[in-house]
Amino acid sequence: MAKKMILATGLQSGGTTLVSYAFLNHPQLDGILDMASDRIEVNFDKVKTPITWVKMTTIAFRWEEVAEVYKTLGYDVVPLLIVRNPFDAWASLKNKWYGLNGVTAEDPPLLLRFRRFFNDWQLFKDNAWPIIQYEDFLLDPEKVLRTACQQLNISFDPQMLEAGQDLNSIAYVSESNESFVKHLQQGPDKRLNESVKSLEKSEHDWIASALAALNDSYAYSNKHRVLADVAHALAPNAFDSRRYLGFGRRVLERKVSSKLLSLMPHLQMKQQTGWQVVLYGAGEFALYLYKQLQVAGIQVDNVVDSYAKQGQTLFDLPVNNPDSLHNQQKLCVLIASLSSADEIATSLQKYATTIDGLDILSF
Repeated sequence: MAKKMILATGLQSGGTTLVSYAFLNHPQLDGILDMASDRIEVNFDKVKTPITWVKMTTIAFRWEEVAEVYKTLGYDVVPLLIVRNPFDAWASLKNKWYGLNGVTAEDPPLLLRFRRFFNDWQLFKDNAWPIIQYEDFLLDPEKVLRTACQQLNISFDPQMLEAGQDLNSIAYVSESNESFVKHLQQGPDKRLNESVKSLEKSEHDWIASALAALNDSYAYSNKHRVLADVAHALAPNAFDSRRYLGFGRRVLERKVSSKLLSLMPHLQMKQQTGWQVVLYGAGEFALYLYKQLQVAGIQVDNVVDSYAKQGQTLFDLPVNNPDSLHNQQKLCVLIASLSSADEIATSLQKYATTIDGLDILSF
């Protein structure tokens, strides 16, 4: 008999994380919280529950494309769609690091992502498949979850409404956004987010026109400021941090999300007590961590790399050879690597005798 899989999708910044979190509290469900946008996960060895849960967001693939792959692998795929006001989703997404308005298959333009979602929505409507409206979920999560469970042919469990689940209890977690972890731990919030953001006129007009049928179906309208258009140039993003923090087998197993959340206050405390923050690595992962540290108000004092080149910089800092760490004091070293983190940590131990205070942090 084919194993049952619930494949859920929705827009980025579309409420899919909180809905998925509620379902992953169900004792009969386990699986992936936020599958890679450009990768269809096929290894579910850690899932021991009767039903496999997979949450994706519509970016590089449409729901029906991913569903077809899983069906050919022998799964009984059950559909679920999460819908949110597209004006709200776009206004939120455009300011997020993962809302890369690019030109590649991995990071397509936002309008293509929303168009693909709209096409999936039409598919769900035509087939009368289960749809959760995010706004309704926030207002009355129990009612919405009970209805969805009935449609999905699973029992409702009160644990679905509980907050504070340890991410380590979920088989695969592929998300590293710090605010995501904080929000996730709060559980369903009955209050709608009323914060007003901004949309450019061309963005507003495209959503109103291209997604008119969806907007009309749910009486969605724009409540955000509409500003004059600003000249933008779509271009490939030099670094999509999800390749390192969101996706991949190593990250799925290490659950970087919760570790990144706990590292920030630790680094802040160290710096406030006179420690230097050293970033070990000068590649794309280091670029991402550097930006995240800046957002958290943490200053990077030094950058080192085993393959440092003459004149090499990471943003405004020179990249030095690790030997430059000799005879320094109070160094908190953050290793910007996943695949080589253990080896780098071991190599740093040789400096322990010449450094007065060495704190090594890795994922």
